Amino acid sequence: MSGWKEHFLVILIFLILVIIFTLPFVMHAGSAVISGHVDNLLNVWITSWDNHALVTNPSALFQANMNYPSPDSLAFSEHLFIVSLLSAPIKWVTGNPILAYNLISLVGFALAGYTMYLLVKYLTHNRLAAFAAGAFFAFVPYHFSTIVHVHVSFYLLQPLLLLFLFKYFDEGRPRYLVGLGVTFLAQALLSWYQVAFSSIPIALFLIWQLISRRRREKIRYFAYTVAVLALCLVLVLPFALPYFRVHKNTPESESRPAINAVASAKARDYLRVLPQNYLYNKLGFFSTGNPGEGNSLFPGFLIFPLALIALIGVFLTLKRRRPGTPEPAPAEELAPNEDASQVPESVAAEDAPERAPPPSYFIYFIVLGAVSFLLALGPSPHGVSNLFYRALNKLPFYGFVRFPIRYHIMVIMALAVVVGYSCAYIYNFLKERKGGAWSLLGVGAIIALLLLEFAVFNLPFQPVAVGDAVPRVYRDLKDIDGAVVAELPLPYVENSMIYEDPLTLNFATLDNTFLSAIHEQDSVYFSTYHWKKLVNGLSGYYPLFYRRAVVESQSFPSRRSLDFLASAGVTYLVMHWDYLPPGRRDQLRAYLNQLPDLELVEDYEEGLSLYRLLSVETQPLEAMNVTPFFPQRAEPDASFSASLIFNNPGNRPFINLDEARQHLEVEWLNETGEVVRKDESYLYAPFFIEQGQGAVAAFKLNAPAPGNYSIKLTVLDGILKGSIWEADVTVRDVQSVRTADSSARLKTTEALSPQAGDVFSLPLELMNTGVTEWPRQGATVAGSVVITAIWTRDGDDSYKMQQQGMLPGDISAGQSASFPIALQAPREAGAYRLTLSLNCLGVTYIGEPLELPIDIH
Repeated sequence: MSGWKEHFLVILIFLILVIIFTLPFVMHAGSAVISGHVDNLLNVWITSWDNHALVTNPSALFQANMNYPSPDSLAFSEHLFIVSLLSAPIKWVTGNPILAYNLISLVGFALAGYTMYLLVKYLTHNRLAAFAAGAFFAFVPYHFSTIVHVHVSFYLLQPLLLLFLFKYFDEGRPRYLVGLGVTFLAQALLSWYQVAFSSIPIALFLIWQLISRRRREKIRYFAYTVAVLALCLVLVLPFALPYFRVHKNTPESESRPAINAVASAKARDYLRVLPQNYLYNKLGFFSTGNPGEGNSLFPGFLIFPLALIALIGVFLTLKRRRPGTPEPAPAEELAPNEDASQVPESVAAEDAPERAPPPSYFIYFIVLGAVSFLLALGPSPHGVSNLFYRALNKLPFYGFVRFPIRYHIMVIMALAVVVGYSCAYIYNFLKERKGGAWSLLGVGAIIALLLLEFAVFNLPFQPVAVGDAVPRVYRDLKDIDGAVVAELPLPYVENSMIYEDPLTLNFATLDNTFLSAIHEQDSVYFSTYHWKKLVNGLSGYYPLFYRRAVVESQSFPSRRSLDFLASAGVTYLVMHWDYLPPGRRDQLRAYLNQLPDLELVEDYEEGLSLYRLLSVETQPLEAMNVTPFFPQRAEPDASFSASLIFNNPGNRPFINLDEARQHLEVEWLNETGEVVRKDESYLYAPFFIEQGQGAVAAFKLNAPAPGNYSIKLTVLDGILKGSIWEADVTVRDVQSVRTADSSARLKTTEALSPQAGDVFSLPLELMNTGVTEWPRQGATVAGSVVITAIWTRDGDDSYKMQQQGMLPGDISAGQSASFPIALQAPREAGAYRLTLSLNCLGVTYIGEPLELPIDIH
């Protein structure tokens, strides 16, 4: 069998196996997702948005409706453009985004087996060995453990990429170079992770070609390959720019995710399987993971004897080869005009048992597997610095890889080739000694054992509403022009201590993290039925405005929380009553119904209500008081903290929807007025300031050599563009806080009574009466000076809540400062005591604490 029939049969067999392994889920592919809602529904939303944008406004592809008003919200996760294109016909014909996503995801498993089949068939000239490799690549436990992350599990292009690369260098035909470029381009339009992963085998192969004895004749191929890959990167630049913008705007503490890796491979992961594995779950001694966790790295027992056989086969091949005899190139696929009469009418080997697979390619894949194994271990396996990983991640692109464990894809690809080589050697050995029937039987038995090892049944799945089962409120929103929607309540925040922008918000600071993620992803998924701008959204990155929205909503329905939403342009609220404790629902419903700026549109049977939120008049920036704060003294050639202090003197809230960095130009002028140094810095302008309150926008500067200077600060962009401030700073050696000799005076002139859960600003006056400097933010946490705020409740000795207020900048000895600190009130009304202490973290408390009685209503 050859030609299209062969390819059709291989794909068909892999599809049948995928259906068998995913029963009974495959029978519910139009109304359920594997494992859970969170990542699956995010991917459904991404592919649906791509399809929607392509037919409505392609130029605004990355300005998706999630996480309003943040720009480039599609870039908060993978764009999945190729997956979207493949799923688009199914979505447009059926109108069912769940079915479209599931079908493409499952077909991806079958095509992964098929592309590995093509690669190993080229290397071994053996169909049956190629099928064994494809079965390993498609159904290995790791593949199923990544099934909810389609940008990881859709790795079907990796073998195809190497196939075209090998064929081009072996034969030099331009069509293979074109195939390489198209495949690499498709890879880049699928997932940035896949580009990072595929660059490793490509780079290793090119290095191998450069150091080979035949490098002179290959140098032209090398140049063309690099040129084509570079052209592909240029073509995908429009898709990359939004990611660079997001990365550039990310707070520096979060901008190197590869060093602060989320998930690296651990030793126990290599003995982890899925609980749905038919064979190994019965044994009982394996650790188990779940579909979606991506940490089931056990490759099966069969790979070990197969690897040994492959090593022996390579050794014997090299031993038999005469010195100086060049290694033959791998065979091409059988062409239709080849003699196929002696090929069994099945997925079997070609009639060339005497041709051993080329050992050099085997060695290449062993090196690839070893390199990828090291990368998957992450930056610090078992506390030991992984220098190879850290060196690679100094390169710009690899810094985006937050899950080093996913480099295991390349390990799986290398092991699949090892399986193919081993089966080819076994086939040849049996055919030479026992005949064709024994060779077919032997390799067929290996394939059967592989499938038995990897068989999974009853993968968990959860139902998802589609079509008319979608709550009617989302279908009604579709007909409301210009609606901007917030679905409430937003996730609750726990373990958060600092409330100054830019806020730190991640899975660790959300209460009941997984349930919060489910609620947010449900909102995002249901937005595919109306496509209105939506405040909600949860992905791999928490945009800065969303962080503020989550924090401000903690006190909903306080006056401040409603002012925030209305000021931001939100016009409709979807209330999820079932997200609230039963005892609070009726009380909250009654309260909302009597608010003058909320209008009930409709109560829905699904436990949802739609409210219209009236707009509010906001305070213009021109009416705000913005003053700079600089320390009077700074350390030579060292960084220090300063800030702009915003105060809202009016009776209307101030809102800022621009979360981009505001860039600053800093000029240092000496006593003669000469500019002796120019620097750049940036700050994040505060998003929301209620009437009568304030906020601090801090930034870092670098001091020049000792001397007396005047600083000229100019804002280059953003809402403060063109604003200029000047201040005098003396640069000389200063003494930092090291002992308890430092002293301070701390006071406030305002009595507050915030609403329960409100984020509010407390105005403070602080005087450094000692002889040491107070750094706002040192090189390490220890030594930084903050204001520790501890809430205690009258009559309840067990209640204690701790927060931190930030200084406006470094405060010099003898310097005073008036500034607000951001705090959050307790969530329950009552009488509390707020104790404020100046705290040099890890060193000492400074001065006497300030105690304030505060009534929370």
